[in-house]
Amino acid sequence: MNPFLHPEDDDQLPPPQQPLPKPIEGLHEIGPPPFLIKTFEIVEDPNTDHIVSWNRGGTSFVVWDLHSFSTFLLPRHFKHSNFSSFIRQLNTYGFRKIEAERWEFANEGFLLGQKELLKSIKRRASFASSSTSIQDPCVELRKEKQLLLMELVTLRQQQQTTQSYIKAMEQRIEGAEKKQRQMMSFLARAMQSPSFLNKLFMQRDMKLKEVEDKAAERTRGSSMSELEALALEMQGYGKQRSLNEEDDMVVERELDDGFWEELLSNESLASTSSN
Repeated sequence: MNPFLHPEDDDQLPPPQQPLPKPIEGLHEIGPPPFLIKTFEIVEDPNTDHIVSWNRGGTSFVVWDLHSFSTFLLPRHFKHSNFSSFIRQLNTYGFRKIEAERWEFANEGFLLGQKELLKSIKRRASFASSSTSIQDPCVELRKEKQLLLMELVTLRQQQQTTQSYIKAMEQRIEGAEKKQRQMMSFLARAMQSPSFLNKLFMQRDMKLKEVEDKAAERTRGSSMSELEALALEMQGYGKQRSLNEEDDMVVERELDDGFWEELLSNESLASTSSN
């Protein structure tokens, strides 16, 4: 018996060990790649079914409108508009093009309503780094065909962009030609009938006289004292200066597009020039 131990120490036993806590199941699991999640969300969105959607069985997805898919959906979700790059990403994750006449792709882990299967899709290793791969001529031909299709898609996108630019330029040219025709029509009327210009000047003088008469009436009607005028102006009724400025703007109006349309559509002037 150990002399350094007291009898009461025999009753002090170490406490039983508690079981170690276990980590939460799935806490450190790696989720699906962002490319697969974004692609799944694009296909699942019912608002874009006219652009891309599932097939009838939900085992593959189809890009129906290639132009809208590249112009609107790809920049919104992937920050680029290159459909060829999107196809290369699909090939990297093992998607297959299952229809020759349309852009339809399938993968065993990419199914309708089963987003949890995305984690089963793994990124494939490069064919160049694989030592067990067999160089099959048919495989090489398929790869070349796929590259040619992607190049064709890129050229079609560039063609559509160029056509949109040409259409916008044609509209601008058409507008400029319309203004030129209006000016030439006005000059032709003025050369054919001197009374056309006389009628135009008479109408201008009448408008100027009306403006002067209105200004004179306002001047004659303002017989109140300066103190009363100042009080009215402080209350928001003194608008003499603003009215005069508006009259000057009317008199000095530039010959804008509206001027030509108003001038050429004036029935009295048209009748004068025809005579």
